[in-house]
Amino acid sequence: MPDKIVGRVGAVGLLALALFAPAAATAFTPAAAASPQPGEQVTSGEPEAAGATASPGATDQTSGTRVGPGSRLVVADPAASQVHVYAIPSHRRTATITGRTPSGHAGMLPLRDGRVLFVDETNHELVALQVTGVPRIVGAVPLPEGEVTHIAVDPANRYAVVAAAEEHDHEEESQEIGQAEEEEEGHGILTLVDLGTYTPSSVEVHSAHPGVMIGGEPLTIVHRNDADNTLETFPVSAILASAGGHLEPTSSVPTGAAGHGEALAGDLALTATDAGLDTARLRAGSLTPVRTVPWPAETGRAFYVRLSADGRNLVTYTSNESGDDWQNWLHDAFLVDPATGRSVTTRLGTGFLFRFGLSDRYAGYVLQQPGGDKVSFVDVRPGSSRYGKITANVQLGSLPGGPAVGSPPWGTQGRRIALDPTGALAYVSGGGTGRISVISPDHGRTVGTITTPTRLDGGGALTVVTPGRSDADTVGR
Repeated sequence: MPDKIVGRVGAVGLLALALFAPAAATAFTPAAAASPQPGEQVTSGEPEAAGATASPGATDQTSGTRVGPGSRLVVADPAASQVHVYAIPSHRRTATITGRTPSGHAGMLPLRDGRVLFVDETNHELVALQVTGVPRIVGAVPLPEGEVTHIAVDPANRYAVVAAAEEHDHEEESQEIGQAEEEEEGHGILTLVDLGTYTPSSVEVHSAHPGVMIGGEPLTIVHRNDADNTLETFPVSAILASAGGHLEPTSSVPTGAAGHGEALAGDLALTATDAGLDTARLRAGSLTPVRTVPWPAETGRAFYVRLSADGRNLVTYTSNESGDDWQNWLHDAFLVDPATGRSVTTRLGTGFLFRFGLSDRYAGYVLQQPGGDKVSFVDVRPGSSRYGKITANVQLGSLPGGPAVGSPPWGTQGRRIALDPTGALAYVSGGGTGRISVISPDHGRTVGTITTPTRLDGGGALTVVTPGRSDADTVGR
């Protein structure tokens, strides 16, 4: 299906770009203002050229905090096959793209030039969306058959790698937070994409649910092979030379079982497993084991990890989900120094927690609870006197259609969170409501609401793209 973008006609990238149309009404409501009426046009929806480009160091008028220059909030609604783009800090919608279904599992991956990558499950393509100026699709790469699991880019943003499971029985999204997985051992497919030409090169590897990272010198893909419980290396040069074939790894190190959640911090490859946070060093295209950081005793393991922009801090959370009553599931924030393995644990509380958001200053965790949902912000600045401590809790109220006591939380309406990289603003979606709460972590309060054109069933997915920003976290989230 061709892409339809709200705005004006723009240039096509690698593939044909479809039609533009005038933007529909979009609302941003400051916290003190009344909610807009249905159909009320609050913003023009015109392209940034009309004058909505944020100036360097712009200040959000509703929160009084400084945000990154030219940042864009990207809101994916897979249930509606739409992607919305908003300027920050005005929160004016600059485009809506239809006919694209971003993969919730592989996530979105911002690049420093203002593109954001995602896998479109409708057309089975890796898509590059340029979010600055008039947002537009600038590349779309067909992918081989297989269920896409993860995407990553190298630090220079020259290549992307897409990992797919040829045979994969994936049980909802529950495996990411401790539910049982049932996977059929088979082959994985690694597709290397040149981000300048959008040329793909695919190889088959032995795997089950493959995870990927890419970096080092020479440039190397690190593959998490949970069929064999190993981390393995595949040189980029070998993939380019062997496209269409089967490759064997050039080196490997053992890991714990059930690996899920990766990050590449300089030359350190980290993966979350049942054993702990396994760490290996990537040097000259080969891996050597370094250490395993144990998980907290009371809350079990992590399945979803993120890396700070400078690579000095790995952030995640651990969960004890024993028992059927989700309101009593216990969660800790878990922060690790990749270079030393030192860790800090902070109790977040009980309820249903799915993923989190990260900025230079805060991690934001959304706990859905029977008495009302809560966002907790944790200081993630190494050296800060408040490092690892909760700095603010913001109440959001219960979400209609959210998890109900006595029933499993999976498949209900959820919340997703993203933070401006500076930590000035946080965005929390309300699944099924089409609304996004805008929060100031510094002030610990909600400062506004964005009303989207679609319902955001399930919570959708959010990310913030800041052109010109280099980020060590090069795995899709």
